Amino acid sequence: MTSPLILRGRGTTAHFEGQSVLLKQNGTHRRIPVRAIQEVRAAGARGDAAEIELTSAGGDPTVFVVTRSSPAAVTAFVSAVTSVLPERRAPRDGMELVSEETSAAPAWRLFLTRHSGAVAAAVCAVVLWTALVVYVAATGEPGQWLMPLFGALFLLAAGRYLQLAGGIMRDHWSTRRNGITVAATFAGRNSARKEIWRFTDAEGRARTYVGSGKTVSRDPRRIEVRYDPRHADKLYAPQPVLVYVVVGVVVTPMLAGLLAIGLWLTLWQLVDVLMG
Repeated sequence: MTSPLILRGRGTTAHFEGQSVLLKQNGTHRRIPVRAIQEVRAAGARGDAAEIELTSAGGDPTVFVVTRSSPAAVTAFVSAVTSVLPERRAPRDGMELVSEETSAAPAWRLFLTRHSGAVAAAVCAVVLWTALVVYVAATGEPGQWLMPLFGALFLLAAGRYLQLAGGIMRDHWSTRRNGITVAATFAGRNSARKEIWRFTDAEGRARTYVGSGKTVSRDPRRIEVRYDPRHADKLYAPQPVLVYVVVGVVVTPMLAGLLAIGLWLTLWQLVDVLMG
């Protein structure tokens, strides 16, 4: 079975998905079922454009055009769509069968909407930090402005560790309270040499977990995996006790040290500025 074809042109993209063409043009998404298409043909002097002509009830048909694409891509697209066109189509206006779909907002816009408070706080912090660095560079000793710069790097590193740890803890408690625990069977390694584990969930779907976990049995090799039925993409594998011990004894003090150094390098300069 051929994978869905994507024909990209200037300002227009056509996705052929087997029984329909999703046309993205000037911010509008139109889904065109194949029964609404009369003909698909190559156009342009170099064959680098595709025309999608809809059926009509006798008047002038609607034609959508994808321009400035690859001639090879156009040929493959025309051939694929033509191969599934029904032999007989009702003499009706194809636009009546075309539906418009609302496109999902970009990921960055969704992030800003959901975390507007955090984003505003981060922007304020960056502005204040930049002002501090500029002030220290203008009035302080040579090279003194590097201290808040290094302090910010330490704080960013600590923040990244906190983000990862927070995500792991959230998945741990969420799957423990609301999840289902299964034994996943070893299925090899991926290209990054990470272990792959497979299991079948309660709905009969084949699922895959990539990573390590607490061993349940050694023959066959199995680990414990939890999944949340409310969030199909959320998987969590409890780790051996030794991992949690290492995190508590080694990683946590390192994280505390990064935070302390970062705050000292940054706040010391801020206090010095405020004290005059």
